[in-house]
Amino acid sequence: MDRQIVYVDIPSFGIALARAKNTALRNRPVAMAPVHTPRALIREVSAEASSQGLQPGMSVELARLLCPDLRLVAPDVSHAQAAHRELQQRVLSFAPVWESIRPGSLFLDLTGTTRLLGAPIDIATRIGRELTQHHRWHSVIGLAGNKLVSQLAATTLHRPPQVLWIHPGSEQPFLAPLPSMWLPGLPRSRASRLVQRLEDLNLRTLGAIASVSVAQLEAAFGASAALLHDWALGVDSSPVRSPATQPMIEWTLSLDPDEVDDHLLLGRLYGLLERMCATLRHQQRICRFLRLSVRHSDHVERDAQERLTHGTYWEADLQPVLARLFYRCMRRRVRLTRLTLQAGRLEPPAEQLSLFDVWTSAPPASHRLSRALDAIRAKFGEQSLSWGRTLR
Repeated sequence: MDRQIVYVDIPSFGIALARAKNTALRNRPVAMAPVHTPRALIREVSAEASSQGLQPGMSVELARLLCPDLRLVAPDVSHAQAAHRELQQRVLSFAPVWESIRPGSLFLDLTGTTRLLGAPIDIATRIGRELTQHHRWHSVIGLAGNKLVSQLAATTLHRPPQVLWIHPGSEQPFLAPLPSMWLPGLPRSRASRLVQRLEDLNLRTLGAIASVSVAQLEAAFGASAALLHDWALGVDSSPVRSPATQPMIEWTLSLDPDEVDDHLLLGRLYGLLERMCATLRHQQRICRFLRLSVRHSDHVERDAQERLTHGTYWEADLQPVLARLFYRCMRRRVRLTRLTLQAGRLEPPAEQLSLFDVWTSAPPASHRLSRALDAIRAKFGEQSLSWGRTLR
């Protein structure tokens, strides 16, 4: 059975997210970079900015000289990660196996799904159409028999949304004119040296590499010659690896107006912690990992995390840990715009049953109080009862 691998990529993912929120950024030259210093380096550029000579790695000061009407957007890591998780949820109904590459990029394995879902090219087209209609994310999609060719197929597409299908058997004619520098997966520590050696040997295209025997390539590239030759021929047997992610619960709170007072922020965090612990108790899962992320009003993000020796779902156990994480994040006296709390390494609680009817002590008062609050809020609503420290 021929493999059917789809590569989905949303170019300049951070800029695409910013344009989905702010329509004034569309059809304008946009770059993503920290906005609090002119010496910052650009991380992403839009197609309009790229046509004016801007590229990632360029300083913001130089970019403004080349493009006076450039619009800058600040990077938002937590928003990009949340959007990437939403992208993953979107493709679950299309592919049984998928592999995450980076925010905005995925490999999908559609092998053997034709009778159930339809032709792979139709599925790829539907994915691109749904991303555009529901999220305004314009994607480039490559479809081929392996990961390498599908990724290179998407790389050749310049104006999303577009889909390119490389039929089985036509991999080598498609790859032959492509530049050697487009090969993904080259070791970063040796990439510049490898590219320089390819230039010295006049092997500037994949077709030129494929025309040289493996024995001749070994004299110049050593042990990596066989892999380089296979890539030039479009041979790639690497599987689409499903991410071995552990379950996670995340709660986010946007602050309006921005806050900088420690007592107010700790109160807001305790409100998040209560909601998270109530969810864990309802699902009968404990957490062994806690992470806090904060975003300042000048778009700087900080995070701190801690592994727990004993898993728990009680506020009384997690509140001291959360306070430590908060003070590790708050090294700058700049107002905060968002708080994000994550609980990871979730697992069922381990309960030890007694073989004999012996007297056991009552649960701690804090645990009984949490149970009582859960019952009241379940009956009368979340806002029926609150701690004074969680209110302004």
